[in-house]
Amino acid sequence: MLRAFKVSGSSMEPTLRTDDIVVVLKKKNISVNDIVVVEDSEYGFLIKRLEKFEKKGIKLSSDNKNSFSPATKNIYDISNIVGKYVFKINAKNLLCKLF
Repeated sequence: MLRAFKVSGSSMEPTLRTDDIVVVLKKKNISVNDIVVVEDSEYGFLIKRLEKFEKKGIKLSSDNKNSFSPATKNIYDISNIVGKYVFKINAKNLLCKLF
């Protein structure tokens, strides 16, 4: 099932920008460096890069190293992954970077 999420903030720039629409698909084959949407009880839906798998879950990172996201300090259960990035629609409504 496809789901769409609106990007807010600069933590994933330059890959994703505020107001881009990210479309994700629930997949079982998630890999390191994939962009994923994770549901967090404190922050809501997060769009981040999967940095690494750990014994207790997954660690996320932001693409923009000049932007701090407190969510990147957390370890998330793999069941919190809502979906894997498939494509984006940029703020100008153009289809970009289809995987």
